[in-house]
Order: sequence, then C-alpha cells, then structure tokens
Amino acid sequence: MEHNYQKLFAEIDGILRRDYAGMDECDGLFDPRYYTQAIGQAWNDGLLDELLFLRYVNQMLACTGDRHLRFSLLPGEGYEPYTPGFLVRRCGGALYVTEADGEARLRPGDRITAVNSGTPEHHRRVIQKNFFYADTPEREDWSGLLKMAQSVSVERLGEIELRHYPRPAVARAPSLRFLGRTAVVDPGTLDGSGRAAALLEENDAALSRAEHIVWDLRRCGGAAEADVTPLLGWLCTRGAAERELLGDTELYVNYSQRNCALRIAALRAAGGAEDYIRELEAKAGKGFLPESEPGSAAPVRARAKRVTVLTDTWCSGAGETLALAARRGGARLIGRPTMGTLDYCQPLGVLLDGRYLFQWPGAVTKQARGGGGMKGRGIAPDEYIPFQPEEITRDTLLEAALARGTD
Repeated sequence: MEHNYQKLFAEIDGILRRDYAGMDECDGLFDPRYYTQAIGQAWNDGLLDELLFLRYVNQMLACTGDRHLRFSLLPGEGYEPYTPGFLVRRCGGALYVTEADGEARLRPGDRITAVNSGTPEHHRRVIQKNFFYADTPEREDWSGLLKMAQSVSVERLGEIELRHYPRPAVARAPSLRFLGRTAVVDPGTLDGSGRAAALLEENDAALSRAEHIVWDLRRCGGAAEADVTPLLGWLCTRGAAERELLGDTELYVNYSQRNCALRIAALRAAGGAEDYIRELEAKAGKGFLPESEPGSAAPVRARAKRVTVLTDTWCSGAGETLALAARRGGARLIGRPTMGTLDYCQPLGVLLDGRYLFQWPGAVTKQARGGGGMKGRGIAPDEYIPFQPEEITRDTLLEAALARGTD
C-alpha cells in the first residue's frame, strides 16, 4: 500500500503536540527533527517502507519515556506482528536472556555479548537517541533493537542469525502456592476477568492460616483497575478505607478538538449518554481542564498478618496500583522500582491511512502535571535489590522475601 509518509508523520507530530496529555512532561525528550531527517533520507534512498516507517516512529515515541504511546501496523498485506522470540536484560557488559518464548535455540540465563557484532555498551554509546525507555541498564527495553537485529553472539552458541516469531499472548493467569506458612500470590494480568480474586476466594481458608503472604508483582500488568479492589484485604495488614489505599482521582483532561470528537464518536456508537456528549461538545477545544473524584470510603478489612511485595521494572498499570495500595496498607516492598505508568490514563486512538493505529493518553494526573510524576522512576521499593544474572535461574528475590518472613 502506498503512503504519503510526510503527511503521516506530520499528523502524528500534530497529535502529540495538541492531543497527547503528556507533552508538557516531555521537555527535552521529544525532538522529531532527527526522525524527520532519517525518514526523508530513507525516502530519497528508496528504502522507506511500512516497516521502516513503523520503526522510526516507535523509536521517536520511546524517546519520550511514555509507554502509553503506541504506534502499530495492522496485520495483513504481508505483515504480521512479531518478536525475536526472547527477552533480555542488561547487566555489566552483556545482555542476559530472561525468557525464551519461541526461540528454542536460547534458554534463560544465556549470555549475549554482541548484537550485530557490536557490544551492548557500543550500541548504547553510538545510538544517538535513547529509545530504550531508560538510562539505567536493568530498566532498559532492548526488544525494539533486537527486532531490527540480524544476529547476536551468544557465549554458549557463538553467533546465531535471528528469526521472527509470532507475538505471544500477553495475558498471564494468576497463581497461588504455599511454601510452609507462606503463601505466594502472583495475580497475573489484571485484565478485567476477575481471575485473581476468584483464585483467592477459592483458597480463603488456606490463606487465612498463612503467617506471611508474598505478592509477586514483578510481571503484574493490565489496565483493569476494577480487578484491584477485591484483592485489597489480602494486601493489607491494617484496616483502612479504600480511598486511603487507592487515593483520590485528580486529573487534568485534555479536551482538544480531536480528543472530544473521538470520545463523542465512541459514545454515539455505543448509544446513549447524551448529557455527556453535550458536555464534551461544550468543552471541545478548551485544552486541559481539572477533574477530581474522591475515592470510596468503603472499609477494607485487613486479612493478612504479614505482607511482602516483590516489585520490578515490568510491574505496570494496575500492578503498580496494587503496589501502592500494599505499601499504604502496611506491606514492605522489595526488589526494583516499577515501570512508572500511572501518570497517564484515558487512552484514545485513531487509524491512520487504513494501516497504522496510533494510541495516546488523553489525561494526566495532577501530581505528574505538577512535576511529581513517576515516569522514568516508578515506585521505589523499601529495600532495593539490584538485578543479578543468577536471579534468572534461581529466584533469589523470592528467597529474600521468604527470609524476611521469618525475621
């Protein structure tokens, strides 16, 4: 399919400047000039196609540090979303395979010393833009670069050519296991299914006997805040009102013309809500307006005797809401800072040129707008334990939590 890439890029740039809720927090991070030049050069060289344009735009968005910004190419016409079949984490002078989902030649713990013949440190030094979402090695996201790479050098295997694998399902099921008098809860993906709450309810009697509950939120994500409330009792060691654990909602909503038009179209497609439609029509074009909603005063009965929470970079969205609630309810957090995704909400999206889907958040928290956001920082644990490669094959973080349960 033929595209007017210059027009597409200009529309994306306009959305970021007018409709995206986080541009004010991108001071010094967002500079499209480099990518304008790169796209133009690729066009002049006859190299620009749908996939290369996709890569350039995603690199530009990653430089903002906001993972809510998403630009994707719809499947079809010879393209299917893919991954390199494995995930990595940087430590020291190498990348370490943390998961191998598809790529059977690799296994967790494998040490990668080079990508396309360049060391990880070399790539970080020479790449002009930081599209790794972080400056700290253990927080970097290398998936974008690995999707573009041709080969990697693996200490155990030598150089191997990379392949493309179908993108795996994102949703993870919850799990519960008992290690002596300690219960270890992984709520999985909070996707609105209520599976985590159902699992705890099924095991209510056994959980009540546990002296210590470890919540493993290291890979807990999802955007379904409704899944959080039923879990609060087992996160807390002291009773509190819901609003004490979850806080009040205080936002600045961007009522740009486009954002309001998208919301109105969605409401009309669903039918009804005429009062809200009229409100949006009145606010259209007025920019950022404050909105607040007090949290619920409903009491939360503490069900746990002692709680430890494991956190890491890939704890995001509703998982971070759980981590904050747990801390407010008396739990101790250990591990690494979370992803830092709670500054923005109310996602919006538009289909561009019939092939590209661009999504952005339409609201920002009052705290972030005032300079106190968590983007790039996340929720810091009470006890920081840096990532070490041995953790991939031996759960040293869980061992640390279990040891603290006996203190």
